[in-house]
Amino acid sequence: MKIPNDTITFRYYNANPKNRHTTDCVVRAICTALDQPYEQTVKELTELWLETGYDMSETKCFGKYLELKGWIKNKQPRKANNTKYTGKEFVKIFKGICVANLGGNHTVCIKDGKVLDIWDSTDGCIGNYWIKGE
Repeated sequence: MKIPNDTITFRYYNANPKNRHTTDCVVRAICTALDQPYEQTVKELTELWLETGYDMSETKCFGKYLELKGWIKNKQPRKANNTKYTGKEFVKIFKGICVANLGGNHTVCIKDGKVLDIWDSTDGCIGNYWIKGE
């Protein structure tokens, strides 16, 4: 896979310890946002998966995981005219770190005004997102 170029709103970052380009977006996003080891995130999400019966890539699992870690769910943001924000638009107004649904079935970490990921999904629409609680 060709590594995409960084942009104003995107930075290539792969938290996968084996540098794989795979379907582990939830794990990559969460371990990056929480600044914890990838392996710890996989283990804890797997335990929650076994407890709840929801796959770790489903919001019902990883959303609960984030809430157990003290993160707060925010509903999909909307503009004044009720249209959705793209990732490119959202990172320009969001301050801080979050785990966000982006473009449907994809999850990313947003930090320092950029989507950190292995591919640039910033044209997609932002869905629900989680921020660290006070």
